[in-house]
Amino acid sequence: MREWQDAETRIERAQRLTEMQRWPEALDELDAALAINPNDATWHAQRGHVLDQLERHDEAAEAYRAALELDPDNCEVETALAIDLIRIGRHAEAISRLERLAKEHPDYEPAYCNRIAAYTRLGDHEMAEQMFYEAQNITEDCPNCFHHMAESLACRGEFDRAIYCWQRALEIAPDYPMARQRIAESYWMQGRHDKAQEYYLAAMRCDPGQTDLLVEFGDLLIELDDLMGAAARFRQALDLEPTVTRPKIMLGLICSQQGDLDGAVRYFEAALADDEHYPGLRAQLGEAELRRGNLYVALRHLSLAVEDDPDDAMAQMALGNCLLQLGRPAEARQHFEKTIELDPEMAGPHHNLGICSFLTGDFEGGIRHCLEALRIDPQNVPVLHKLALAYMHLGRWREAAEMRDRGLAIDPEHPGLKTLPRRFWTMRLRRSVRRLAACAWLF
Repeated sequence: MREWQDAETRIERAQRLTEMQRWPEALDELDAALAINPNDATWHAQRGHVLDQLERHDEAAEAYRAALELDPDNCEVETALAIDLIRIGRHAEAISRLERLAKEHPDYEPAYCNRIAAYTRLGDHEMAEQMFYEAQNITEDCPNCFHHMAESLACRGEFDRAIYCWQRALEIAPDYPMARQRIAESYWMQGRHDKAQEYYLAAMRCDPGQTDLLVEFGDLLIELDDLMGAAARFRQALDLEPTVTRPKIMLGLICSQQGDLDGAVRYFEAALADDEHYPGLRAQLGEAELRRGNLYVALRHLSLAVEDDPDDAMAQMALGNCLLQLGRPAEARQHFEKTIELDPEMAGPHHNLGICSFLTGDFEGGIRHCLEALRIDPQNVPVLHKLALAYMHLGRWREAAEMRDRGLAIDPEHPGLKTLPRRFWTMRLRRSVRRLAACAWLF
């Protein structure tokens, strides 16, 4: 008898802890109570709810299954289980359970509403829409239905209709979670940046502590070239959640773009401490170190980046640049060739393969690579400069002059091209003198 009383006491304590949103402690009390009496369906269902708040949806689904074994006709628990099945990607099972629920209770609207979400995730938008209209026949004022339908429409690129559905959800439930953010995203996808900003700001007024929202708004501001505004949002996100990785990376990128390489490295290193396998992070850190002139530090990071993801074109290119600066053109060549394999229309690796060829004495090969870079980017002045020098080295004066003139037409102040005429005539005179000296031996 005392054990049963203890179980009841723990359930009461779990309820109070749940009301205070102290989820881990509430779960401990529920587990202790169920260890004494595992045959109470309500306790299992309550445990599922607490696990959902902890985002442990796999375990929550099992708790709801346990509750249904004891109370098979509980519509709310069946719906909660279906929602968790959708969350963990078991869409077909969720649909099957909701179909059975609808047959047993034809006027139970959640059995239709949640199938909209399941069919959307399966990509069956026709069935999603059918479920929406069947749900509407039962009740016209379910905000969840409009939200799920909006998601389906957004997946199809029908953003105007999606926005309408999210606005309807807000009319029914003014604090409906994520609706304003989703509207902002839809306007962004349409290129309507002013409206997107309006709804992001409205979403932040409703939920100022949502890190993902701040980061997403920062991304929009970057697209609008408002780097200062974006940095402020990313810093705000870090103030709220110091361990989140992405704002650190974005702040590092902003610092890098603004030329603050020390700041970039600090943010990238902080992000690496959080998640050393974050995609592309080592490549960004390695490139920043390369630009700072820390070649061997850059080499270590870039080698690991390429090892982790050989198909990262940026990492391959940066590693090639690093090896080239270390005087290892043969090794650098392999990474530039891999970059071209990944992205044939990048001018940079063709240009750098030309430099590798020039360094190893293959001027004809270098010219071929530089001409390919010029085909991709006809306004590339550094490539025109390299070609002018290569043609001069080979004594092809007319082609050298043509490259020089093209480059100066694009950038009249390019220092290398401006001094080229003097080098041009010096080299030409030197070659003429050598020829005359050779001819003198014939007399």
